Amino acid sequence: MKIDLGDFLSSQKSVFPVDLRFSPEDGADSTGMIPDSVKIAKDGIAVSGEIRSVGSYLSLGSEVTVVYETFCDRCLAPVEKEIVFRFDRQIVAASSRGGDDDDSLPVEDGKIDLDAPLSEAIALELPSLNLCREDCPGLCPVCGKPRSDPTCVCAEKKEIDPRLAILKKLLDNSEEV
Repeated sequence: MKIDLGDFLSSQKSVFPVDLRFSPEDGADSTGMIPDSVKIAKDGIAVSGEIRSVGSYLSLGSEVTVVYETFCDRCLAPVEKEIVFRFDRQIVAASSRGGDDDDSLPVEDGKIDLDAPLSEAIALELPSLNLCREDCPGLCPVCGKPRSDPTCVCAEKKEIDPRLAILKKLLDNSEEV
């Protein structure tokens, strides 16, 4: 996503409002920073804020809202989540940007490109654990169905782990004495 600053740079205005809503093509990330298991919803990225002219430099101050789809890490059910975070960057001329400066956006041909910096920020803001609900019980280790599925009755069965079966024999022998 590119923002054209041509009119803003040639004007005497000190504030340029930014209100964008977009999504990567086909829900995938072209930069490769967002995991394959996460699909951004259609028009799932919203950037709202402003570009301010402060002295001799420009700064972007914005809030980003991302709606994405993924799978629950415990039961594999599809889930839709939303994250909201701040995205603030300094805007500099492409020729003056240092190679290691990740917090600045270069202006090239009067435009700034948000694709890579925004994808990186989204990847860093994604939670490490996505759950369908906080108390998700996960999958049954016996039948593989979600434990919340009423057809799973494995928990009601009193099966003994074969590795611990020898201990049951000890308990049975102690009861006979």
